[in-house]
Amino acid sequence: METFIAFFDVLGFKEIINNNDLTEMKRLFGHLLRDTQTALSDEKLVQSSQSIIVPDLKNQKVNCLHVSDSIVFWTNGQTEDDFMDLVSVCHTFYWRSLKTTFPMRGCLTFGEIEFSPSTINSINGVNFYNYSLFGKGLVDAYTKADSIEYVGCILDNLAISKVKDSTINNLIYDQKICMYKVPFKYGENYEHVFRPVKYNHNDVSFRNTVNKIKSLFTYASKTDINKMPESVKRKMNNTIDFINYFRETDQKPTE
Repeated sequence: METFIAFFDVLGFKEIINNNDLTEMKRLFGHLLRDTQTALSDEKLVQSSQSIIVPDLKNQKVNCLHVSDSIVFWTNGQTEDDFMDLVSVCHTFYWRSLKTTFPMRGCLTFGEIEFSPSTINSINGVNFYNYSLFGKGLVDAYTKADSIEYVGCILDNLAISKVKDSTINNLIYDQKICMYKVPFKYGENYEHVFRPVKYNHNDVSFRNTVNKIKSLFTYASKTDINKMPESVKRKMNNTIDFINYFRETDQKPTE
């Protein structure tokens, strides 16, 4: 089927795995599951049977599949409402990811996918699991997300072309997306991207956010920022440049 699809993955996942034991990885991945579920629930919470507060997924409108360090979201339809449902999930997931554990890159696009999950149970207590998701839409989403050189999520033209221009303008007015010169592996290009905030940073909030971005690149991977590979440092600094795009300073213009 053809549908709206979004792909996110964790930057530096190999280092994160190598530098944490299994107990810590389970804790960190618990945070990731929490954030995807919170985005899917439209940030609505409910008390579970264990008397803890969890995301309320009973009215979930977007599908989600976790595979290792990758998260795939997709809709069941092709309408503007489907598009807006996925935009809402990606927007919430993106800005929450900046405040939590893992640096993420993503792309929301439109294309063809196939997903027919199944399980074959054996009498020996082992099972055959098929959760294969494939198609040109997934390849496009992965390829474009992988080409981004900062922690961000782009809204691809293949998806934009499926909705009214006024819909995109309204998302800009609502401060969910903006135009930005995105750094790619092959150069720079102006693209529609998800905003990290719905306001502009003052000097103090910018400083605090920069510190958070640095932690995002070092906490889970246990990386010494002074020994960080240049390729990783470039992505971190590109992310800080993106945050700086939404900065208001107290400095008065010179006359």
